[in-house]
Amino acid sequence: QTTYPSLIAEPYLPPQPTSTPLTQPALPSTALPSTALSSTALPSAPLPAPSAPLPAPSAPVALASAQVSLPEPAQPLVDRSTKPAVPVVDRSTKPAAPAAALAASDMFADMYSQDSARCIIVPGSLPDKFLSVCLDNTQKNIETCGILAAKLTANNFTVTHVILPKQKGTPDSCQTLAEEELFEYQDKLNLITVGWIHTHPTQSAFLSSVDLHTHCSYQLMMREAIAIVCAPKHKVTGIYSLTDPHGMDVISRCSASGFHPHPTIPPLFEDSQHVRLDGSLTAQVIDLR
Repeated sequence: QTTYPSLIAEPYLPPQPTSTPLTQPALPSTALPSTALSSTALPSAPLPAPSAPLPAPSAPVALASAQVSLPEPAQPLVDRSTKPAVPVVDRSTKPAAPAAALAASDMFADMYSQDSARCIIVPGSLPDKFLSVCLDNTQKNIETCGILAAKLTANNFTVTHVILPKQKGTPDSCQTLAEEELFEYQDKLNLITVGWIHTHPTQSAFLSSVDLHTHCSYQLMMREAIAIVCAPKHKVTGIYSLTDPHGMDVISRCSASGFHPHPTIPPLFEDSQHVRLDGSLTAQVIDLR
């Protein structure tokens, strides 16, 4: 008897998975990107600590209205009780002045004392040379004036120049103009003004009230200053100074201008006693008119 397999259908059972899990092959270490974030990418050593801690601010800075308030420095203490005493100076041990210094001091004081006016040496030909330059004005009855300029030698003044500045004259007065030219000329030659000279075309030689005030200005600057007055009509020349102190006091205190009377006793002017005429000397007449 032939046996045939059973044709009875049996239920289908799907295959069951095995108990062995599938394992994923490990990737090689070279396959990991250099920038991959993993625990192995972090440095194994900790960050180094700072060498020294940062100093804390000594005091807070207060800002108010854009101004910085800083603590004021402490004031030093001064012990007033230990103030040094004033040293005592023995005046009896003060050294005496050298003899040369005393001699120079005496000479300087004597130079300006009342009784020792420095001598003014005037060339004997000076008045005539001046009158020759003024002849045209004299014939027109117009006064002419000039400045007496000198050099100082051995404590004496020697008149070396008569300088006629630009001027405006009348029969009884004369006014200088452009005096800066006169000063410039004197400065170039280092000349000293020791007085003035002027003419009286029709009058005699004397100092009028206007002349007194004019000469007072010269004598205030230099006590030896002189005024020479040439009177060609009377052929006389006078050399005058204000009396000191009387004439100087009266004129310097007088505020009147123009021609006006002054007291004549005691006299306000006199012949200069410190003038010496020297016929061997000559003077240059410089006409700046």
